[in-house]
Amino acid sequence: MEELIQHLWEKFLLVGERVLGALEGKITYPELEKQVKNALNSLGNDIMKMVIESQDEYLVEHREARPGWVIERRKEEKRVITVFGEMSYERTYFYNKGSQSYAHLADTYAGYRPHMRIEEPAKAILTEIAAEQSYQCSGKGAQEYGWGEKVSGQTVKNAVDKLKIPKWGEVGSSEDKRRVRYLYIEADEDHVARQDKKGRMAIPLIYVHEGAKEVCKGRRQLKEARYFSGPYKTIEDMWFDTLDYIENRYDLEYVERIYINGDGASWIRSGIEIIPKSVFILDQFHLSKYIMAAVGPYAKMQAAIWKHIGEGQLEGVLGVLREAEKAHPERRKAISRAKRYIENQWDGIEAQKRYKEELLGCSAEGHISHILSARLSSRPGAWSKAGAEQMAGLRAAKANGVNIQEMYLAQQPQVVKALELDTDKLQQARKKMSHNVAEMLHNMPILNGPQSPLTRALRALIDAA
Repeated sequence: MEELIQHLWEKFLLVGERVLGALEGKITYPELEKQVKNALNSLGNDIMKMVIESQDEYLVEHREARPGWVIERRKEEKRVITVFGEMSYERTYFYNKGSQSYAHLADTYAGYRPHMRIEEPAKAILTEIAAEQSYQCSGKGAQEYGWGEKVSGQTVKNAVDKLKIPKWGEVGSSEDKRRVRYLYIEADEDHVARQDKKGRMAIPLIYVHEGAKEVCKGRRQLKEARYFSGPYKTIEDMWFDTLDYIENRYDLEYVERIYINGDGASWIRSGIEIIPKSVFILDQFHLSKYIMAAVGPYAKMQAAIWKHIGEGQLEGVLGVLREAEKAHPERRKAISRAKRYIENQWDGIEAQKRYKEELLGCSAEGHISHILSARLSSRPGAWSKAGAEQMAGLRAAKANGVNIQEMYLAQQPQVVKALELDTDKLQQARKKMSHNVAEMLHNMPILNGPQSPLTRALRALIDAA
């Protein structure tokens, strides 16, 4: 143990030497940053190696710490990727006569399972990276962190897949429920390429908020936003999770209305049957899209349609579209789709007019782009349904402010065994280290080179200590 601690102290001094070298102008700041990062990663690995090998040494020397276990083989190597990089250490293989089982007992103190190649904290980092970029690129993050060889994309995917996405209705419980007059729900979906090459699948997103606040000139931010997406069994489960969140978070007796804003898809409208006090509002973006597709080049017809919509005259709107159909038969399909859409969504159009003073508009398209499309559909690639839903849940969790690494680690088996090390050896190592510190500081190469104000100041500090 004394030799290991001596080795660690020498590495620590090496870091100090590099910092002082930078201050002397021997290397640039970016070079220093890279060298310090590598040195600290190496130091961290050596510390963890020292601890686990010291634990193994303690188990070998103290039979009472391993009742029923006898030594089978010594010094078996294990390599594992940690948050500091790839660590190689040696430990003892034990045999239990009673249970007729074998185990590397030191590994259990670190939470390492047989054949584990990457420890859980490192997987937690890779999971967080995977929320932003492909599994393959996330595996290369291991090299960026100084972990040595890259990790396979499949390994990263396996870590993401075993993550349990929380039900946000359960997370939102609060004794002091918020009181607001109006709540806003916006819903839309991303269309993601399928791995089976059968077109695209819809991945829904629902979010609840209290309105918007201005954070700077020309930029607004949703208040108390909560996002819902992920591996729900049915769309009804997703809406009920949304309802659970609202009931746990808000005093519904105080809420006057809950506006559900969307494009009128049946799955969005189904929320009205589940969310109390809810009113469906048709998203103006989608209404405009249908009108533009039908009579886009004809400004007078557009103006006439919007005039009838503003006056609440459905027949007037349909009359203009019938005239357009006769005048422009080449646009018959688009006009027919617009007629059908406006008729089916007229209640949402009327509600938009009726509650105009209380509404804020809809930002669903932007949120779909930012939360789902940025990872699922904006780049070439295809997904399985389970994989796309899992990633959608991970992205929603991140949008909800969840620390992905902490969420991942909280779901892993917890290490309950406290380290047992030889206290006498630790005390001896401490004493020897304190005696050697001054000598090692005096022998730092930078202090034995050309004199400068910095080296003179450092030597004075060391002598004073």
